[in-house]
Amino acid sequence: MPIPEGFVDITPKKDGGVLKKLLKAGVSEEKPNHGANVRVHYVGTLNIDGTKFDSSRDRNSHFEFVLGKGQVIKGWDIGVASMQKGEKADFIIRSEYAYGAAGSPPKIPAEATLNFEVELFDWAGEDVSPDKDGSIRREVIVPGEPLTNPNETSTCNVHIVGRHEGRVFMDQEISFILGEGSEFNLPEGVDKALRRFTKGEKSTITIKGTRFTYGISPPDEYNLPTNAELQFTIFLKEFDKVPATWEMSPADKIRHSKEAKERGTQFLAEGKVKLALNKYKRIEEILEYEKSGDPEEKKERDALLLAAFLNISLVYSKMNEQVKCVQYCDKALELSARNVKALYRKGNAQLTMNEPETAQKVYETILEIEPDNKAAQQQILMCKAKVKEYEQKAKKQFKGMFEKMSKPDEEPVASTSN
Repeated sequence: MPIPEGFVDITPKKDGGVLKKLLKAGVSEEKPNHGANVRVHYVGTLNIDGTKFDSSRDRNSHFEFVLGKGQVIKGWDIGVASMQKGEKADFIIRSEYAYGAAGSPPKIPAEATLNFEVELFDWAGEDVSPDKDGSIRREVIVPGEPLTNPNETSTCNVHIVGRHEGRVFMDQEISFILGEGSEFNLPEGVDKALRRFTKGEKSTITIKGTRFTYGISPPDEYNLPTNAELQFTIFLKEFDKVPATWEMSPADKIRHSKEAKERGTQFLAEGKVKLALNKYKRIEEILEYEKSGDPEEKKERDALLLAAFLNISLVYSKMNEQVKCVQYCDKALELSARNVKALYRKGNAQLTMNEPETAQKVYETILEIEPDNKAAQQQILMCKAKVKEYEQKAKKQFKGMFEKMSKPDEEPVASTSN
């Protein structure tokens, strides 16, 4: 089929499958990358007779999709990727780049060539944040090798360029262990995003908010404002693949857990509590569902898991996340019901949460195990004092309320008029 006047072939194979005609130029030279969440208006008609089969304009609602992920027909992925922000274009898309031999009954017949008028309004990177709240977005510049993602504790070799409002504040080659990016002044968002990268991929990620940026404490040498929105262009050159937990033998799991414990203890001693927490959580991830029948391996597994739960509870206590501290104390007590360290830490967390009566029972359990435990005895006295203090406050409140209720109602002063 000859190419109609004003149209150009934009298919990679140059086979005429997707033809484009510019109707309105865009407002910038940037184009959306693979993985971008694009927002468009479109009108679709049959090429054979111009019958309209669909229109987002008729619905008065923009259409959004993730570019390059197969969420739309192939011709759309090719066509929209060629557009600039604000651009409007006509596309002629042959059936093999649309709905093929089957069509899409009842509106689109088999082997139909389609016409689309498309206007691209804007786009945002693919949302790769853990909570899908838009705090980390990625736009792929060069795709990597499929199914080759790094995982926790992989050593990643990257080239990374960091920008804020167009100013480059970082440009360097880094080799670091995934999960430990903060050791190289990388924000947590880079660590999180890299888990979605593939080997050889080059992408730009945009990080905003407080959780995954540098927050209120950006490195001094970067001269950044607090909670600054950041852009990082990252090229993941290579990484060493750490086996998934299901691929590890019981002996491998124990070895990896020992390494994580040693690293976590080092971070904890340096006051790097979040890094320590990640390492202890790694032990939980590896060992929690390990059910080896070998008695020695089970003994070692339980000891490592108990130490991890105790250390996680300690870190949460330091972070003043007392509910989570109690949760991990309970996990430790499931493995070792008379563990004094877990009981004492649980009691302290409950006391911090103003639950003195509950905490007192925990400290009393400690005295059943260790009658001479001076720390538990002291904490029981503190619990009793707290309970007494609350009772006295309650008495004063009730006394004031009863005094008000027992006073006679005052007769209203009758108004007089002359």
